[in-house]
Amino acid sequence: MIGYAALARGDEDFTPPRAISYLVGVVILCVALETPIDTLSDHYLQSVHMLQHVLLGLLAPPLLLLGLSPGMAARLARIPGVRALTEPVPAQVLAAAVMIGWHLPPLYNATENESVHIFEHLTFIASGVLFWWPVLEATSAQSRWQLGEVGKLAYLLVGTFPQDGVAIVLQFSRVLFYDFYRHAPQLVPGWDAVIDQNVAGTVLQLVGKTSYLVAAIVIFFRWVARDQEAGDPEEVLRLR
Repeated sequence: MIGYAALARGDEDFTPPRAISYLVGVVILCVALETPIDTLSDHYLQSVHMLQHVLLGLLAPPLLLLGLSPGMAARLARIPGVRALTEPVPAQVLAAAVMIGWHLPPLYNATENESVHIFEHLTFIASGVLFWWPVLEATSAQSRWQLGEVGKLAYLLVGTFPQDGVAIVLQFSRVLFYDFYRHAPQLVPGWDAVIDQNVAGTVLQLVGKTSYLVAAIVIFFRWVARDQEAGDPEEVLRLR
């Protein structure tokens, strides 16, 4: 928060809606990490653990980035390594690696170590920021490879592939992949570890698809509006 305030200080394009977006992103991070969601995910339910992952990696990062003005994003892009990592290809690849990698049984089981678990959470947040950077207006303007509307829509579509790969495997599995949940206390009668794993996959797919769909709809309608403004002024006035 202190760093964000310092970054925003004196920025002419900084507006209250940007601050609200950033604060909502911070609140989502706190909900994921400082509420019973954290306890349930750590000790009981894989489905809640997946909810925690999507809050950290899919929902909070775009809201944090929407809190940046173009000037704020430009100052962040000057940090060594930021511009290179936030280009569309490395951002897409790193986000996919984090999504797939941490759901492989050896790495997932390794998060029983608290230090590894904290690192996992940090990588979900960081990869989410990287993924959304080339899509949102203020941050994407800092990329050397500028994606147009079609490019951004294609980028979001490609982003669903690793997400769906993990989600579908979990949704339709009949074998438990993570031994930890085999021994976790059963909170809901009849809700065994395999069913919980299926629900975890559904949570990932539904929340992931929804977040990308909302972004795609916004991009599409901005694209239409821009084309209308570039067309016949009299026609634009009639449409309005």
